[in-house]
Amino acid sequence: MNQSVSDSNRTAWPLDGGSLVFTPTHDNAQTYVNLGVGNNVTRLNVTLVPPFNQTGNGTFCFPKISIPSGLGIGEGTNASIQVIQLSHNGGALYNCADITFRKDAPGPPTGMCVNSTGVGAEPLGSDDDVAPKSSSQGDQGSQGNQGNSSSSGDTSKKSGASKTTVGMLSAAGLFVAGLALF
Repeated sequence: MNQSVSDSNRTAWPLDGGSLVFTPTHDNAQTYVNLGVGNNVTRLNVTLVPPFNQTGNGTFCFPKISIPSGLGIGEGTNASIQVIQLSHNGGALYNCADITFRKDAPGPPTGMCVNSTGVGAEPLGSDDDVAPKSSSQGDQGSQGNQGNSSSSGDTSKKSGASKTTVGMLSAAGLFVAGLALF
């Protein structure tokens, strides 16, 4: 990625992780969420969320994606977040957003991080991999990489939130109608 073009167009993202919202346009797609640390990212090699199969169309949200320890991230560290979706016909669709880690990055607007009815995810690996499960109603978020399920028997999983609006990005209109980080 050419950060010289986008170096001044970065979203403040909380030091301990933040939210990610996107709008998939395929009924299902293998989905990956990656991070590349630095000012001129050439490798997005840090997995933020275990790979999963996104199901359903509509808004998909991870209220809080934690940052793995040991990356040396501090106040003002620049990075890029990448969402990859592999569609049923083999197409690879990419969307990226440049971020700067900030201790004072604000949380999301109320009601911003919701999952549309019928939108969810199934893990690609073992049952221990954490990916949001579909719920029958719009949901206030997905489990991300937190691993906490609700005790009410609900199959949806939730995590926390923190955000600064990045705005809407699109990858040639093929993959994600919008991507927001908070």
